[in-house]
Amino acid sequence: MVTYLPRSAWNARPPNGGPGNLTVSRVQGAVIHWPGTGSTSVIHSKAAVASALRGWQNFHMDDRGWSDIAYQIAVDQAGRAWTLRGLRTQSGANGNNDLNERYGAILLVLVTGEQPTAAMKATTRGVIADFRRFFPRGTAIRPHSAVRPDGTDCPGPAARAAIARGDFTPTSSEDDMTPAQMQELKNFIEARSQAYALWVHRQLRTDLSAVVKAYALDIKNYERQTDAADAQRAAAAVWATAPDNFPTNTEPKPAPDPGPEPDPSAEPYLLLPEPEELPTVDTTPDASLADGSAPAADGSAPAASADPEPAGQPESGSDPEPNPSPQQ
Repeated sequence: MVTYLPRSAWNARPPNGGPGNLTVSRVQGAVIHWPGTGSTSVIHSKAAVASALRGWQNFHMDDRGWSDIAYQIAVDQAGRAWTLRGLRTQSGANGNNDLNERYGAILLVLVTGEQPTAAMKATTRGVIADFRRFFPRGTAIRPHSAVRPDGTDCPGPAARAAIARGDFTPTSSEDDMTPAQMQELKNFIEARSQAYALWVHRQLRTDLSAVVKAYALDIKNYERQTDAADAQRAAAAVWATAPDNFPTNTEPKPAPDPGPEPDPSAEPYLLLPEPEELPTVDTTPDASLADGSAPAADGSAPAASADPEPAGQPESGSDPEPNPSPQQ
């Protein structure tokens, strides 16, 4: 991951307008530049690089009349990346407007006879990898001398040789994200996911509650309709199996007449049952009782007696009967 020093790190002047951002569909690649001052005095320290950048910006804006320093990013021998116009902004260094629209511009802080260090190469690969993330079609890496119509020695023989060897071509390690970048991306995705889930919950909670209430009401209505339909089917089944003489008058019978209301001022009385009629008693004297004999047990008249046997001589073989006593 490349760390870019801001414009304030080299005390840059604000740009004077500018062409705006590159168009993604037009970008074909990045072009490598150098200052081309002809000096052999190295520019290695941070302060020296910042001073050099301010001088080149003044030259481009004051002498050339450009809106800003011409390049997008500068990379020094220590591997520091300096923000100039920025990777997204169209440069003014490639030779004409068409080239500036189709290519980015990366400045290598090299002097005549100096070889790019490993740190410069590694940072440049990272910068180009970032450039490709913004502009996926911009895969070409070319020296300025390969695209400028009027010809130029830029970016010098050492940088051209490094480009030809692929020293500035990003590898899979530069294209891949570092663990820190992965963690940052993970945290970002988790935060966004939680925020989205909370938003969805708040949006759906009210709607879901309304849906549940409507569903419950529909169920109740369905149950009522089903009960009514079942009752109708049951009644139809009863009428279908009823005999011909089954009464069809379903009107309710009138309640019996309760009679007049009792008079609360009348004295209460008991309702006793009617007395039973007793049989008539015959008071005529019975003639059979005139001679003083007792009537028979069944009420019939006594029979005429024959001559009695002598007293004390009962019929042989039979026990003497006691004299019957009259009924009491």
